[in-house]
Amino acid sequence: MARFTVTCPHCHVLLELDGDAQLIVGSKAPEKPKSTASLEDRLQALGKEKADACAKMEEAMRAEKAGAAIREEKFHKLLEDAKAEPVTKPIRDVDLD
Repeated sequence: MARFTVTCPHCHVLLELDGDAQLIVGSKAPEKPKSTASLEDRLQALGKEKADACAKMEEAMRAEKAGAAIREEKFHKLLEDAKAEPVTKPIRDVDLD
């Protein structure tokens, strides 16, 4: 019997194959590496994530305020244009008959 071991390129499982029968005889899941990050390292990473989130929130708030100012400016311009136009009576469908 020709048995050999290969590694799955997708999931990295060790597969023991029987070449004569063309079957998988056994498999062994790969050992996951243990996390070597210390508590202090993780706390620093969390602090950095928090600072990044605050920076993104501040940027979003700044963009929203800038957008509000632009909308306010457009509103005042349209209001001035509307005040400059003469007031006319609207035409209704009934009036056209």
